[in-house]
Amino acid sequence: MVDKSCYWCEKGATSMEHVPPRCLFPQDKDVKHIFNKSFREHLITVPSCDEHNLQKSNLDEYLMVTLSGKVGNNALAYAQTLTKIERSRMRNSKLLDIVNNEIIKINDKELPVLWVNIDTEKLNLSFESIARGLYYHENNKSFKGKITIVSKLFNHPDDLEGTEFNIRASKMIESERRHWSTELKGENKEVFSYQFSQIDDFKTQTLALNFFEGIDVYVILNELTEKDYKEAKLKLSFLNKVFFGDLQ
Repeated sequence: MVDKSCYWCEKGATSMEHVPPRCLFPQDKDVKHIFNKSFREHLITVPSCDEHNLQKSNLDEYLMVTLSGKVGNNALAYAQTLTKIERSRMRNSKLLDIVNNEIIKINDKELPVLWVNIDTEKLNLSFESIARGLYYHENNKSFKGKITIVSKLFNHPDDLEGTEFNIRASKMIESERRHWSTELKGENKEVFSYQFSQIDDFKTQTLALNFFEGIDVYVILNELTEKDYKEAKLKLSFLNKVFFGDLQ
């Protein structure tokens, strides 16, 4: 029994959960002979209740397989794809919804690529869990507000408006992030790093998540109350029209 409250719901905690999931970090047997480093040291843990422990554990393997295999990641992710990810796919052939296999050439090297349909609902829940865990880790309390997740990872030819929103919102955050004065954190940055922005006048801050030095996910954490929102509504509406008016 863990004598603390759950990072998500504040019920009594029964275990400690890794944030992000431990499975994202390669095992020594797979990569230490290549990189001469252990990537499972100094990992972040937070207290969790049974409900959120089980809910999260069912998503961890899917998150690992989806993120590690994305083109543009670093060599560590590629090594993970050839070892641990391949073992996961052999155990569960339905883990990924594979559309097509292809070979691409990068720097005169031919690399196998899988085209897959991504379950955005699963990924969003995983990213929300990570964000809530990191918020608890940094503030020693659960996050009570609203969460919005933005990433170019969710680009899809069948959802042009959603894709355009993610592209524009990501570019806005990337531009703002250059002016953040906060610390970039993560003991194993080759696998994962994160950075919180300052809290703005709308009681909002953005959490930047980076996986394998190639995937950026932004989590917007908004703690406006209903009263706060009504007072800020006109200004927020104006900003939405300026940046996203044609998508509304």
